[in-house]
This record gives sequence, C-alpha cells and structure tokens, in this order.
Amino acid sequence: MSDQTLASLKQIPAANLGGPGAPDPELCATAAIQALAEAAGESFRMNSLALDVASHAIGAGMVEVHTQTDKRARAIVFVSLEARLGGAMVFSAQGLFSARRD
Repeated sequence: MSDQTLASLKQIPAANLGGPGAPDPELCATAAIQALAEAAGESFRMNSLALDVASHAIGAGMVEVHTQTDKRARAIVFVSLEARLGGAMVFSAQGLFSARRD
C-alpha cells in the first residue's frame, strides 16, 4: 500500500447542508459520498461509509470540505474527510473503496 496522502479542499454553502440550523444528516451523507468517491476515483466503488454529523447549529457561510486519500493500493482505497465552518466541525466521514470488476 502507498502511504502517499493526496488531499483536496472544496467549499459548500452551509445552506446546502441544512444551515443555519443543525446540519441535515442526509445532505451531509450525500456530500460526503460525492467527495469521497471523487477522491477514490472512477475505477473504485464504495464498500463502507462511516459518517459523524454535528448536532449544533452551523450558521451561515461556506463549509470547507478537506478530503484526503489515506491509503491507496491496486485493489483498495481508504479516504477520509472533515467538513468545518470556521473552527467548528460540521461532519466527518471515512470511506473504504474497492476496485470495480465490471
């Protein structure tokens, strides 16, 4: 496995995640799956998702989603992300992907 860490950063309006109130878990899951899958690549499919969503109000503004590839091998990829607004965590996620065998 490679220990090389690849990272990306993108921004999502808090309103797209349920803000200014508490984040909506379904909206956060959709955003997490999209960001994790993009980092893993088209030749991998998601096998497992772990998602933690904050219960506090997140306010308005842009949520920064920092995605990183933790481990990559020929057949599997581990990807994680943190979404924050200011210093406050909005959600975090970890995904396990395996190579497609189409």
